[in-house]
Order: sequence, then C-alpha cells, then structure tokens
Amino acid sequence: MPLRRLCLVLPLAFAPCLAAAGDLVVTVHGVASAEGLVRVAACPPEGYPDGTCRFLARAPARPGSMELRIAGLPEGRFGLSAYHDADADGRLGKDWLGRPTEPLGFGNDAPVGRFGPPGFEAASIAVPAAGEVRTAVALRNR
Repeated sequence: MPLRRLCLVLPLAFAPCLAAAGDLVVTVHGVASAEGLVRVAACPPEGYPDGTCRFLARAPARPGSMELRIAGLPEGRFGLSAYHDADADGRLGKDWLGRPTEPLGFGNDAPVGRFGPPGFEAASIAVPAAGEVRTAVALRNR
C-alpha cells in the first residue's frame, strides 16, 4: 500500500518542473482569394522578422478571415507576422527592389515602414505560460 501511494504522489511532486506552454490564436483578416496558403509565424527577438522561426502555422487560404493556432509556445514575447502565400512556394514574394508582392501583416497591426517591416516591439505579442492569447492581423499590400 505505501508503494501505491508513492506512485500516486510522485508525479504530482514533479508537476511544477514540467514546461508550461501557451497557445497563440491569430485571426487573419483580408485574405483575398482561395489560392495558396496563409502563413503565420511567431518569432523570438533574435529571429524576427526574417530569421528562423520555429513557431509556425499555415492553412489553405479562404477568402475573408481565417483563424490559425500556434500551439505550445513558451512564455514570452514573440514578433508576429502573417502573409498570404498565394503561389504556395513557402516564401514571401518580392519584386526586384525587395518589396513584398504578396499581402502581409504584423502583430498589433503594426504598419509596414517605408524601408521594411516594423520593429520587434511594435509587432510583438506576449504569450502566457499556459492558456491562450488571441490577436488579429490585417493583411495589406505594401
């Protein structure tokens, strides 16, 4: 009987050591067509805006608004970006000057600057250690 109690109590003792994770639910507004995919990325400061982001979500495009979930984010701030990958090539289309040719948006609806994306602070979202946080992004053509 004491061994049985120990087996029941031991997992509870180590529960606080388990990594907690939150979910980020992003409503993307302004999807123009059903072509391609809508992609959302949540990046730590060192990966934003065009670095390596491990936290991604994508779904087949549907005109209007779409909801995408990035599950299992550690607690912290993440720079949020989204775009409509109309040609489904996995990259944001750009013209010969490097300007985006596919609709895109950033966290907090931070505006795209004249010379590039908004800074991390302007486009970042705080994610809790557990539960979910909801936000919205409007896609725009440059």
